[in-house]
Amino acid sequence: MNKISTEELFKIAYNHLQNKNYSKSIELFNKILTHFPENLSVLRNLLHAYAFSGDFHNAENTIKKVLRLNEKEPYVYQFYASILKNQDKIDEMINLIEEGLSKNLMNPKWKYQKELLFPVVVKDNDEIDKFRTKISKCYDQILENSEQLEYDNDQIIQTPHYESSYNQHDNLELNIKSVKALRKIYRELNENCVVEKKENEKIKIGFISEFFTNHTIGKLFKNIIFSLDQTKFNIFILHSKKTKTSKLFNEFIEKEKNGFLKNVRLPEKLVDKINFFKKEKFNILFYPDIGMSVEMYYLSLIRLAKHQIMSWGHPETTGSESIDFFLCSKSLITDETSKSYSEKLLLMDHLPMIYEFPKIEQKINDAELSKNNIYSCPQTMFKFHPEFDHILAEILKKDKKGVLYLIKDNNKIYFNKLIDRFKKIKFFDLDRVIFLDPLSRDNYINHLGTSSVLLDPLYFGAGNSFHESMVYGTPTVTMPTKYIKSRIVSAAYMQMEIEKPPIVKNKNEYVELAIDIANSDNLLEIKKYYQKKAIEKLFNTTKAGEEFNQILLNLYQ
Repeated sequence: MNKISTEELFKIAYNHLQNKNYSKSIELFNKILTHFPENLSVLRNLLHAYAFSGDFHNAENTIKKVLRLNEKEPYVYQFYASILKNQDKIDEMINLIEEGLSKNLMNPKWKYQKELLFPVVVKDNDEIDKFRTKISKCYDQILENSEQLEYDNDQIIQTPHYESSYNQHDNLELNIKSVKALRKIYRELNENCVVEKKENEKIKIGFISEFFTNHTIGKLFKNIIFSLDQTKFNIFILHSKKTKTSKLFNEFIEKEKNGFLKNVRLPEKLVDKINFFKKEKFNILFYPDIGMSVEMYYLSLIRLAKHQIMSWGHPETTGSESIDFFLCSKSLITDETSKSYSEKLLLMDHLPMIYEFPKIEQKINDAELSKNNIYSCPQTMFKFHPEFDHILAEILKKDKKGVLYLIKDNNKIYFNKLIDRFKKIKFFDLDRVIFLDPLSRDNYINHLGTSSVLLDPLYFGAGNSFHESMVYGTPTVTMPTKYIKSRIVSAAYMQMEIEKPPIVKNKNEYVELAIDIANSDNLLEIKKYYQKKAIEKLFNTTKAGEEFNQILLNLYQ
């Protein structure tokens, strides 16, 4: 292999990496290494290819080669820490970070980052409590010292705000402490860009998210944004640099062509983002999903507009005084709910969305319905609380005709951790658990339709998947708590005006009702009833748009 051909091969491999053709890029980078085994540039790119493809084992081995060649590579050290985290090797990760910090090979943020960890899949309730305590102590440590760090997109502390919400706990106090700690350590978060609205001018409103694309957030919020009155609002869609183009994203582009709104890709650096908001002078900023993106979480901590609103895309309180309101429906709250939110609750009669009835290419027919009792929980695995495991096990134990369908996760480490949890329950019949590979949208909806009954996870329930299940009207058993994150299904039932909805108060009721539905002689009629109610009351609800407009206008009346 001559020098020119090597350079050309590297370019081809790199292009494959950029285009996410990881298997081909791995093949070509390894081909180069057969001739130049110590080429650091090739090794660095190879480890990226392995990591992005989910092959953390080979990524780790490649990192070890890089560090043997050049120990003083901070970026690789930090990348190594992330790889260990993705393999759930928490103890090894902490040891690596401590070694890196002692050699000045890691950014100072890592001394906090190693304490701010929360498992994607937890072992048990004790592990939840252990990590929550550890996180709280880390925030206390930050608040007790005077250290400040430079804000850099690659070096900011990643909080456990997202992962730590998937349990039964009230996170208000923890999140308040998080906000105080982060504002202390990053001075940029204390900026203030508030402007007053001039009389008789339109309300300038920005909707800001990384997920205005083929994502749950895009599906939930697209149409309610499109419902805004152009004569009253000057509408901006503020995308992250990470927002991917898609069919849904293109709908925002078309709306811009028609003069309805303006799309803006936000600058990458925080200082440039702040300067953008100072220049544009928004009256309202609306965050659909605070907590799902590290970038947007940090941005939400800054006062960038007079009124800042969040909603239920990630239904967890921020604990931040810079977010004034939490938009939700009356059915999503109880008398106790407001005590767990730092934001003032803005209440609608309808769920705050206009959800389109999903269109699918190939629909099932009644003859395709299985004779088996199919229990399905097609949710991401970090929604599976350890207490939910026992409900699944009991259903299979009591219904010998029952089969449980779950969605397999691409991360084998986390998937195996969940399986290990199931195995610890003596009577959990894993022979009747079927793990589906990730499905296309059409196949996913059809799976929901062929299921006998759907099982809503405890403490953090379904949202978008429930609405998709109503294409065929498959009932979902749910057990809501006082927190919004567990009440979306029950709120949808209230909006649909379902008679005797499958809402339970305890785990025993959950098991019994799920089995009763699956074994019902008139299950097909039940599904048709739910489907009819959904078409009438849940989908394409223009009244939600009218409410949304009025609530926003009321802020200036």
